[in-house]
Amino acid sequence: MAEVLVLVDHADGAVKKVTLELLTIARSLGEPAAVVLGAGVDTAPLAEYGATKVYVADGADYTDYVVLPKAEALASLVGEQSPAAVLLPSTAEGKEIAGVLAMATGSGVITDAVAVAEDATCTQSIFGGSVIVQSKVTAGTPIITVRPNSAAPEPAAAAGEVVALAAPVSDAAKSAKITNRVVAEKGGRPDLAEAAIVVSGGRGVGEGNFGVIEALADELGAAVGAS
Repeated sequence: MAEVLVLVDHADGAVKKVTLELLTIARSLGEPAAVVLGAGVDTAPLAEYGATKVYVADGADYTDYVVLPKAEALASLVGEQSPAAVLLPSTAEGKEIAGVLAMATGSGVITDAVAVAEDATCTQSIFGGSVIVQSKVTAGTPIITVRPNSAAPEPAAAAGEVVALAAPVSDAAKSAKITNRVVAEKGGRPDLAEAAIVVSGGRGVGEGNFGVIEALADELGAAVGAS
């Protein structure tokens, strides 16, 4: 069975929920193999949610520069393993990596999928959910980004064999360096992108009344959104 590569989304060493969703989806396409790019990531949850193999490249290049080193590492792995598909989170970074990866490997790319069938046919919700379309990559390796909360993470213990990934990073990939990071202040509410419940308010709430939205969100353990 061919591998399905899953790019691990992580922060402060912790694997994000969207990665566990991708591993759950990957099991229907082939043999899930997680790809960790960056140092200090706890890989235990990856095996717990079905990763039979965990490729790890923990060099500073994946944290000191923008997306190109990550795209090059994935392209190298695609060339070596010929995976059935590559799944990435539908974040700003994930979609940029997917585009570069598709160009590097001569593959088709689908972004913002909300479901992926066993034959890699993707469902996309567009125009605010008013139109549902189905798409399938017909050239190269399917490169697919999936929106957070598109699948319920389901544990399925696997070997989680850790394999060191040696992927040289080109000088061209180092042309844009990260010079500073600012940590955004976070409250006790869940991250909006990963929240199962979102309480949203708009103009109709009225000036000065948004506290009602926030109070309800806190009661429900939800994130706060706005139109």
